[in-house]
Amino acid sequence: MTIGGRGVQTAIVTSLFAALGTLFVALRLWTRFVVIRAPGWEDWVLITSWFFATATVITIGIQIPNGLGEHGKELDLKQVQMLLLNLYLSIIMYCASLGLTKLAILMQYRRVFTSPRFQIVCWTVIAIIIAYTVATVTVAIFTCTPISTFWTNDSSGKCIDDFASWFSNAGINIATDIIIIALPMPVIRRLRLAKRQKWLLMGVFALGGVVCIISIVRLHSLFIISKSLDPTYDNSPAATFSVIEVNVALICACLPTLRPLLSEWIPGLQMSSRGTAGASAQQSYGRKKSSGLGFSGSLPLHSLSGSQGGARKLEDYGPDKESDGIHVVTKIDVMVQHKEAVLDGRESSTDSLFRDTGRIV
Repeated sequence: MTIGGRGVQTAIVTSLFAALGTLFVALRLWTRFVVIRAPGWEDWVLITSWFFATATVITIGIQIPNGLGEHGKELDLKQVQMLLLNLYLSIIMYCASLGLTKLAILMQYRRVFTSPRFQIVCWTVIAIIIAYTVATVTVAIFTCTPISTFWTNDSSGKCIDDFASWFSNAGINIATDIIIIALPMPVIRRLRLAKRQKWLLMGVFALGGVVCIISIVRLHSLFIISKSLDPTYDNSPAATFSVIEVNVALICACLPTLRPLLSEWIPGLQMSSRGTAGASAQQSYGRKKSSGLGFSGSLPLHSLSGSQGGARKLEDYGPDKESDGIHVVTKIDVMVQHKEAVLDGRESSTDSLFRDTGRIV
């Protein structure tokens, strides 16, 4: 069949946001696995979320040539059943993707905010998100009894109230979005950073508010489809907003982790990034550097190993060594209290900005 205007619009918008979501996930994975070589469990959770988001796009894409955006009276029974089957699958994939993206964000919070109080709060919210995701996916799977009633419209089957199910799910979804956005804000406010840097960090984490806005806007399309007498035509906006929501959520989850990658591309940002990591390493890892000349700075540990760059070992100088001229000897004591290491002045993603939070939260 010929795809109408609504179907074409849905195809273009969903393809665009699917491409953007995939791009940002790829950039995040490159940053974590290649640039800083410090992947975490949250990255694997986000990869799983991306698979479900991609499945959402595919199932909605299959609906388009089967009549999504077209009036039901123009479709045959086979098209309607294929459309409803893929609508059923897309709802499951949508719920799973959103829940896993939120879980990945919270796991990232646990990595960078290390205070015991924050960890307890974070674990509590993680438990809520896991329970919420399991519940929404389960309800989406068993929305009808038998399950096939959803797409066969068998009169002997029973289905739960779509209006109650979709709006309760959307309400909890928006509420958890707000909690996740607000969770790191008090911590960031207490960081010992310049105001501009604080506002920048808060802005990066607050980008999740865009997902919340999309969820609220999507409520209107859900209301229309729940009361519609022509669902194949009216479901096009709801399907479009669903794809936008899951992919913008992926983008927001990836943005805070891209700083090391941007540092590689933008030299000015690289200096700022390494400076921050160096300062953090001095404070949080307990490295003490002192000298007779009053030098205090960030000195790579490998420079202490021997003659390098025209410098000699400390034992090359002494009363029993013959030497000409005047030599300045710098004695450096290094104390490491923790096992973690800062590699090349960079730390995992935004970690270097939050190392001090354990003492101030």
